[in-house]
Amino acid sequence: MDKKRKGYKRGDTILIDKPFVHALKSTFKNEKCDYCYSEDNLSRCSGCQYILYCNRTCQRLSWTEHKRECARMKKIHPKILPDAARIMSKILIKLKNGGSTEKGYYTSSRSRTFKDLMSHYPDLKEDAHRLEHFSTLCEVLKEYMGEVNLPNAVELLGIYGRMCINAFNILDDNLNTIGTGIYLAASVINHSCVPNATATFDGSTLRIGAITDIEYSDPELHVFISYLELMQTTSERQSELQNNYYFLCQCLRCVTNYEQNFVNSMLCGNSNCQAAVPMKNKQEEVLDLISCSKCLEKISEDKIKTFYDVTDFTEFQLSRMKDIGYLDVCKMCLEKQNGIFHPNNINHVKILDLAFESAIKMEQWKESLKYGILLIDGYKVYYNEWHPSLGVLYMKLFKLSSIVENSESAVKYLKKGMSILKVTHGEDHRLYKNEVLPYYKELIQYF
Repeated sequence: MDKKRKGYKRGDTILIDKPFVHALKSTFKNEKCDYCYSEDNLSRCSGCQYILYCNRTCQRLSWTEHKRECARMKKIHPKILPDAARIMSKILIKLKNGGSTEKGYYTSSRSRTFKDLMSHYPDLKEDAHRLEHFSTLCEVLKEYMGEVNLPNAVELLGIYGRMCINAFNILDDNLNTIGTGIYLAASVINHSCVPNATATFDGSTLRIGAITDIEYSDPELHVFISYLELMQTTSERQSELQNNYYFLCQCLRCVTNYEQNFVNSMLCGNSNCQAAVPMKNKQEEVLDLISCSKCLEKISEDKIKTFYDVTDFTEFQLSRMKDIGYLDVCKMCLEKQNGIFHPNNINHVKILDLAFESAIKMEQWKESLKYGILLIDGYKVYYNEWHPSLGVLYMKLFKLSSIVENSESAVKYLKKGMSILKVTHGEDHRLYKNEVLPYYKELIQYF
């Protein structure tokens, strides 16, 4: 962490952080170990009959913390404790049992305690939505823990704020959220929509790794990760940051207009051009005279109107498919977008993403491979060349190519995925050691 040499190289581990507290999402309570998030050889806690462990080692390591919630879980059974209430209760229990002195070191000499985390207390007091959630949470905690075991309202709101502002979504190997964790050291790292580092997880252990060369070695000032999903428009990202973290991003992606050249773009009708033609977001602009800035060809009013109609249709379907994608709906959207949307139009990329995952779930390997290949450029645009999402996409394409096409094509995707995941996850990560490397060693001998 605190390096004698200056800065970090791409692929360097900036810090490894164990959680102050963490909690598996309740939707996975019957599928994963509550401690390490493994799915193997699970057995239920004999006390609460709620959580599962994969072995006695995880049960023993978890017991210091779980013994203080086990009886409470048993008491409220068969009710399921909401995820926010569980992580909040874990924080309260830990603080009451000496956790207030625990330090997370982000350099060899600089550290943070839970109290050092930002709570944004004044902002919370003005946030009606969060105050409503806090009020509901308090009632759940009173039933679960007993009112006498809760601090006063002011202190409790400060703790709630620290939880909301500093919580990390714990991700599995496919980058799906499976839990929530509070990480003292990693909480020092700031946000950028053009991050120079990324957060990955091995179980509940967090790794911050450099995805570009970073000139200076101070994580607090010079290392940036993304707090949110990057495949969003600038206004969507800014709105999420303001609502959840009470700040607006000032990174280059947010303060320059380059993204507007493609995010809501039409495909130029000139077959020799095929450039992105930026479009306004408002329907009333439909009759404005619009021309391609590259070839100067004018866009017809009918085509402009079609673009807006298809945009409305696509955004409506995306809003309906927040939780699950439907392949037939995705195909309908893609058919309507064909020849109208530029390939980097964000709504096009989002639909492709859903079509890709839907086809995989339906075991339509040829279709999913087609969508996945088309998705590569969109991922590079909205994430970057060294993002975990692109690495995972390449690994999926490797597996699909192994089924549908040929080993030579598969090796190409494997090598690309391997080079990215080696940087984003590190060579010691379970995913890299147990999945990527064995495939590579097996296939490379034939090429």
